Amino acid sequence: VRVQSDPAGRVVITGQPEQVDNPWGITPFKKVVNLPSRIDPLLTTAVVSLHGRLFVRVPFEQGSAA
Repeated sequence: VRVQSDPAGRVVITGQPEQVDNPWGITPFKKVVNLPSRIDPLLTTAVVSLHGRLFVRVPFEQGSAA
């Protein structure tokens, strides 16, 4: 699993299985998350739990509030 931010400040989550013909039916995916304002990519963190849950902390860029 890869969590990145794009130049527009969106969060992009992608996943690619190590084995394409895996027995669990896991397939590649890409999810783009649009947020109300730009994020700070230097402070964004992501953690995968032992149960397979993905937690992403995405702080907004300072000075982006209207």
